[in-house]
Amino acid sequence: MGRGPISQIKKVYIFSDTKETDMKPLEMAVGIPHGTDIRSIDLNQINNRMLKVPGVKNSATRRMPNGNIIIQTKQHHAVALFFDGLYYYPLSEDKTKIDTPSETRDENSIVFRGNLEEMPDDLTEIIKTVSVLSEHIDYMDYIEARRWNLHTKNGITIYLPENNPATAINKINILNQTHKLLSRELEIIDLRNDARILVKTRK
Repeated sequence: MGRGPISQIKKVYIFSDTKETDMKPLEMAVGIPHGTDIRSIDLNQINNRMLKVPGVKNSATRRMPNGNIIIQTKQHHAVALFFDGLYYYPLSEDKTKIDTPSETRDENSIVFRGNLEEMPDDLTEIIKTVSVLSEHIDYMDYIEARRWNLHTKNGITIYLPENNPATAINKINILNQTHKLLSRELEIIDLRNDARILVKTRK
């Protein structure tokens, strides 16, 4: 039997879980020539092409009885940035680096530097915690795969403790609100000891 119109793909519909998704790269990645027999389509190949589009986390493709192809994609949602020394990359909560680099950053975005592989698998909690200081923080890095340092925009390095960094950040936030701590001529604020805060001034 030949390939009649009844077996040809009629339409391809692509959906995303966010309205902000740029659909053009997804449309280009489909790669189904006009008039293709719907029975010959390899759904896994379509999904694999979708996953190569920057920002796509998951893809599921279905053949429909009416001759249509439905592609449902789920995007990585950027919650911070990663800086590699040259470019800023959107970073998802599961520390996936999205391959859409930029030479500039949003003013109050949380920026990570260093070895991503050594960082915790889920960055949600530390991002939420540090966000209260976002206007002051230049970037943060993970030290010896166990604790965070914060680097402020005016050159202060804040040593956070290995355990319960949220409490330490809350202390800094309160001290900054009451005494403008992050505006002072300081080099280091050491919070690794719960019993005291050590401060080193600039020479």
